[in-house]
Amino acid sequence: MPRGELALVLMAAGKGTRMRSRLPKVLHPVCGRPILMHALELGRELGATRRIAIVGSGEEQVRAALAEAGYGDVELVRQAEQRGTAHAALQAKTLLSSHDGPVLVMNGDHPLYRARTFVAMREAWERSRADLEILVTELPNPTGYGRVLRDAGGKIARIVEELDLADTMKGIGEVNLGAYLAHGRLLFELLERVRDDNEKGEFYITDLVEIARQLGKSVDAARADDWQESLGINTKAELAQAEALLRQRLCDKLMRDGVTLVDPERSYVEVDVEIGEDTVVAPGAVIRRGTRIGAGCRIDPGVVIEGCTLGDDVWVKPGCTLEGSKVANGCVLGPNAHLRPGADLREDVRLGNYVEVKNSVLGKGTKADHLTYIGDADVGEGVTFGCGSIVVNYDGEKKRRTTIGDHAFIGCNSNLLAPVVIEAEAYVGAGSTISKTVPSGALGIARAEQRNIEGWRKRRFKGGGHHDQ
Repeated sequence: MPRGELALVLMAAGKGTRMRSRLPKVLHPVCGRPILMHALELGRELGATRRIAIVGSGEEQVRAALAEAGYGDVELVRQAEQRGTAHAALQAKTLLSSHDGPVLVMNGDHPLYRARTFVAMREAWERSRADLEILVTELPNPTGYGRVLRDAGGKIARIVEELDLADTMKGIGEVNLGAYLAHGRLLFELLERVRDDNEKGEFYITDLVEIARQLGKSVDAARADDWQESLGINTKAELAQAEALLRQRLCDKLMRDGVTLVDPERSYVEVDVEIGEDTVVAPGAVIRRGTRIGAGCRIDPGVVIEGCTLGDDVWVKPGCTLEGSKVANGCVLGPNAHLRPGADLREDVRLGNYVEVKNSVLGKGTKADHLTYIGDADVGEGVTFGCGSIVVNYDGEKKRRTTIGDHAFIGCNSNLLAPVVIEAEAYVGAGSTISKTVPSGALGIARAEQRNIEGWRKRRFKGGGHHDQ
């Protein structure tokens, strides 16, 4: 068999009615990546030069999701009428009419396959020089899977779908995993010969085996070592099962790399996450895809981190949420701090409880220990924000930036009305609303003089009685 360049065809046109969801089945995420994209990433790892997805129900949603996620090179073909798996795979024939090499056809709803399984499958195909290679395994409970029937000589004779099984076949444990490898020309020749004379009246791709044998073609099987890889997703329960299995793999790798997961079963880590040695992740933390965490960090319970970069020796206390932000070495956050997209904290910044930062740079050693909002600001080094201070970045029409120089002090319950500049080493008095520049070394105060109105309570409550509770 010629080696040639690999083309991957994914069957992803099913409606997924058992998922009971408006979202197409193949777009449901498993550890932060949609099911279909797991299969597409597998194709990338295998070096497939063509990746084709057969879509049907929810085509526009699938197309939009792929474009947004950067899968612009994936080719989509619509299966307008769902008439079975062989009919679905046949939709790729026109696109691959000039492809001179192997084609791997597989289900698009299997997110747990490892690349090594298909590397071994292709090696077995080339070694045996078989015309058609299929992927099989032994399942402890084969219910729902097509069974592999062998002849007296042990060669694969055919695959029988669950609905068409005779009672005597139901005890067979060797199952078909829905992956087929053959040269493109032969594959589509076999697909065109499939008929729909079965219980469901559909064109089954599993019939390729029997058709190949009838034509005198050789059929071989590669065996998947880990049967759990074969888990396809048709229900929310199976989605949760796949999530747990993949998360276990991800956690195992992190621990091999030197990360301490206090309770791996309660560490919610997604794909595309990197964590350095000696970082400790507490139970209940959620670390979403695209996150990079350095060495020696501490991630406490109830923390959610998504698409962030954290340096070394960062402590994120309970209840914090970090989104699309950068946190440099030695920072301490929380409890219950919130970094919104664009937050950029330099070394040794300290943010306490209920502090929110959005689209702002905070210089080295700056601190805001509680109840502060900093939005659209450029903050220097060693700045102190008192309790309740607010950078008021939005005037109801536009968002504007505020600049705060090194070692400035922002008193409690102060409002900085953007655009405004607080120069280096300036002070803002507590309770002030600042709308003009505070020069370096100056004290800015903007509050009304206190006025006491004698006898007000008696007049207000007509005789001095208590107000209603």
